[in-house]
Amino acid sequence: MMTEMAKEEDNQTPVSEKFTLECIKNSDVKISHKYTLGDLTTQTFCVRYDPNDKYIAAGCGDGSIRIFNVFTGKQSYVLNQNMEEPMPTTQIRWRPLNAPGVTKNVLISVNSNGSLQHWHTTSGKLLHTIHDELNQLLTVDYKPDGTMFATGGSDCIVRVYDEQTRKLRAELAGGGTGEPGHNNRVFAVKFDKEDENMIISGGWDNNVKVWDLRQQSPVRSIYGPYICGDALDIHDGYILTGSWRGDKQLQLWDFGTCEFIEDIPWNEGLSSQNACQVYCSQFQKTTGDLIIAGGSGSNEVKVFDGNTLFKPCAQIRDLSRATFTVDFSNSGDMFAMAGGDGVIRVFNVVNEV
Repeated sequence: MMTEMAKEEDNQTPVSEKFTLECIKNSDVKISHKYTLGDLTTQTFCVRYDPNDKYIAAGCGDGSIRIFNVFTGKQSYVLNQNMEEPMPTTQIRWRPLNAPGVTKNVLISVNSNGSLQHWHTTSGKLLHTIHDELNQLLTVDYKPDGTMFATGGSDCIVRVYDEQTRKLRAELAGGGTGEPGHNNRVFAVKFDKEDENMIISGGWDNNVKVWDLRQQSPVRSIYGPYICGDALDIHDGYILTGSWRGDKQLQLWDFGTCEFIEDIPWNEGLSSQNACQVYCSQFQKTTGDLIIAGGSGSNEVKVFDGNTLFKPCAQIRDLSRATFTVDFSNSGDMFAMAGGDGVIRVFNVVNEV
């Protein structure tokens, strides 16, 4: 979905770095613009802070991975910049610090050409490639201890690999005597931090699947969310879903039962001129007190405050293109956002509660 939208947006002009930041008065959450990284030359499909919040990696429409220093605001490295047939880098993840092995500063990337690659960022060395030319890869996530990673894409199967051997450990396709798996593209996979045997996944089939790695079929599922990007998250027993549609975009669900908890209204307190169709959503990584989400239509990002029942507390609007990706820093005091205009906007977050 994002790649199709990106092609449509190529015909729209002009592309601009402009934006408007609007915050709720008297909110305990203070948002301020820190800086803008990159340029308007290529779209940005994914951004991710490294475990130490020293670098931000950005996966781009030309396949390159640009890595910026958070402290200087300058580009430090570029990976994968000379693809023979450039295709978008659709998702990236930094390897956790406690992962096995001595090599640090490693990230994995997936590309719509079907390649999954391990990179040593500081040297620029490509460490390993897994390639499936029949599968557009759209999402990847590490197990919190770094021993495994999972991918999803156009062939509807969630695959789990061993990090040390890079060998396939499991194909989560469902069926047989258990619940069915996905029957359309998978745009998001996420390991649970509290129970590392559990993975959730979602995509175009309006289903979120909860998988137990000790089984080959989903143990439960949610019907309804239309996931078209990195719009699934888990925190403290709650699942957050962001759907690419004009209403009921953000929803909370119980992880243990998959029962619906509540809708998070998009326009309460900070209204949008047009409906926002959500591509990306995420809990604040430290406490989960904040939620950030963004998308197309209204081309904006909003921050929601859990201390006010997740009412919007800030809005970044008037963007010239859709937002494809958001990421909180691991410390929770920053977030980055990017999309069709190519630049990465970074904001400071101060919660005075």
